[in-house]
Parts: sequence; C-alpha cells; structure tokens
Amino acid sequence: MAGVLCAAGLAYSGRASAEPTAPIELRWHPLEGCPSAESVLAGVYKIAGTTRAAPNTLKADATITQSSDRLFRLRLEIQSGNLAAVRNIDGKSCKDLAGAAAVALALLLSSEEPLSERDLAGTSPTAAGATASGANRGPDGPVAPPKPPPTSPRAAESATTPRPSADAGPPRPWRVLLVAPLGALSFGPMERISRGLGLAAGFSFERWQFLAEGKLWASQRETANDLGGEYEVGFDRFTVGARGCRAVVGSVFEFAPCVVTSVHHLTVRGGGPNLVPGTDAVTWASVGLGAQARLLIAPWLALVGAVDGELQLSRPEVSVSVPPAPPTGPTMGSSLSSAQTADPVQRLAPVAATISIGSQWIF
Repeated sequence: MAGVLCAAGLAYSGRASAEPTAPIELRWHPLEGCPSAESVLAGVYKIAGTTRAAPNTLKADATITQSSDRLFRLRLEIQSGNLAAVRNIDGKSCKDLAGAAAVALALLLSSEEPLSERDLAGTSPTAAGATASGANRGPDGPVAPPKPPPTSPRAAESATTPRPSADAGPPRPWRVLLVAPLGALSFGPMERISRGLGLAAGFSFERWQFLAEGKLWASQRETANDLGGEYEVGFDRFTVGARGCRAVVGSVFEFAPCVVTSVHHLTVRGGGPNLVPGTDAVTWASVGLGAQARLLIAPWLALVGAVDGELQLSRPEVSVSVPPAPPTGPTMGSSLSSAQTADPVQRLAPVAATISIGSQWIF
C-alpha cells in the first residue's frame, strides 16, 4: 500500500504544472526534527497538480506524537465545509508520516466528485510497515466501515506506475533564501530617523533561518552657525549583519524570535568658511534581539517583517575641531588636544531599534 501511494505521489509530481495552488489550510504540529509544514504543503501541491474548483477549503490539523515503543503516530483531522473526520496513521519515522499526510490530502483535493464524510475518513496512506485507521465524527456519529476516497482517472492510472526510488518522502527540509528588496527604518544610533535599503541572503533548515544582511542608509546632514561662520557635516552609513531565527508559531504565518548582530561603518564629511573640507570614518559593532514574522504566499514566495533592538558596543562622538592654523575637517572621537577648539556635533545613541520589511524568495 505504501509503495503504491508513494508512487502515485511521484507520478503526480512529474505532471504538476505551474497552476494555482490547491485550496488547503494546514495546521502542522510535528515533533522536533520532523519535516516542516512548508515541506508537507509543497508535497501536496506537487502531487495534486491542477485541482477542480471546490466550494470549501480543505482544512487539516495534523499532530505527530511518539509512543514508548518509539513508534510514531499521526493524528490527521480533516474538515471540508460541515464535514469532518479523523485519521490515525502509525509509522516508523516522522518523514514517512509527513509523506503519507501529503498523499492523503492530495488525493482528496484531486477527487472529481463532491467529498463525503466517508471520503474524509477513508483508509489513510501509511508509511512502510505502518497501519492506519479512520473514523468519522460528522453530525450522525461514526460511520463504518469507511471506504477510500474516490480518485480521478489520472490518480488511478498513476497508482500502477512503478516506484522509481526507495525514498519518496517529502521535499528536502532546507531551502535557499533571498530577501530583496529590503526596506528599513532605524531609530538610532543617529539622532535622526534613518531610512535604508538593502538585501539579505541565507538558508532555512526545518524551522530555523540564518541570513546575512546588508543595508545602505540615506545620507544625513547637520548645519550649524558657529566657529565664526556656518559649517556643514554630512553622515554616510552602511551596515552589514547576520541574524538567526527559529519559528515557534504557525506554518503559513510564522512568528520567530531572532538573535542579531551588526557592524556599522560611518563616514563623516565636513566643510565651511573656517573648515578645510575633509572626511573621517569610524566602525563599531552592536548585538541584540529581534522578532520576525513571515507570511507564506506561495511555496516560492513570502513576505517578511522584523523588529530588532540592538545595543551599541561603542558610542562614537562627532565633533568639528579647528586648530589655530591651518583649519581641518571633522574629526571622530572625544579626545582633543588643548590647542584645538572642539565643537560637538553629535554623539551616537547607546541603543537602536530597526523595523524592516521585504520580499523573501525561496529556492
């Protein structure tokens, strides 16, 4: 039974085309190390291919547990409109149960006839050496014995296709990620709110995400009347950083706490009647915590937003120093000789908060 159903899944994945995704909502509650909800949904989309227009969205709530004899069990609650049923599937691994759940949901989506309570509670696909049971819980109570859900002629034809490999589990658990474009607002460490544009790249594994980020911030200027005339100081900043996040809630909509770290590089340009135009630069690091939310629009696209708070490990001070002769440009730091006249311009804040949003491309 397992070989036939897995072969059906492989045959369907070969025929799937770039059609609209199947009307399904999945709530996935796996054990640590089990395939993710995205992996299961991707398997459903590949197997189901083009599906008929359905009046109701197929909803599934899946929970995986492990018994004392180390056998895994999947409890799959399925709902379509006012119809509902429960399937229990036993298997030797989480990966096998994830593949069985993907095949079961894909066969229901592929049915060319209206679904019934018996269809929802029909014999579940099982992993190798596993057993399955189904039970209705509709308005009239349990219905026995259940029958397999009706399948389309294409599914029946695919069921006879030989299995090409020994492993037909869910898709790979890791993905390459690219976030572009990435827009950001920073409240600190500069005195004014900073606007930035950047991108991020990395990978995900199961419910973990690791990204390297780069942001270029819009230039800022400060003007003051002092030192016998008007002078102007310009600030140019770019940031590189990294974040690690782990999703703790949701599948289609995820929430994940993050650990973040950044390195900032600030270039200061100064000029004025009593100043020779010049530049200075400083680099410092920061660390902090954040939270990221992700809305999965398609298996290959998501919208991501993050809020981060960081502690600056250094607080550079920007000041304009005018020695007796000749005048110089801006300097960075708070230590000046007694022969110079220092006019403080800005001291960076000890903390900063950043809001960012972007499009995440999943490969």
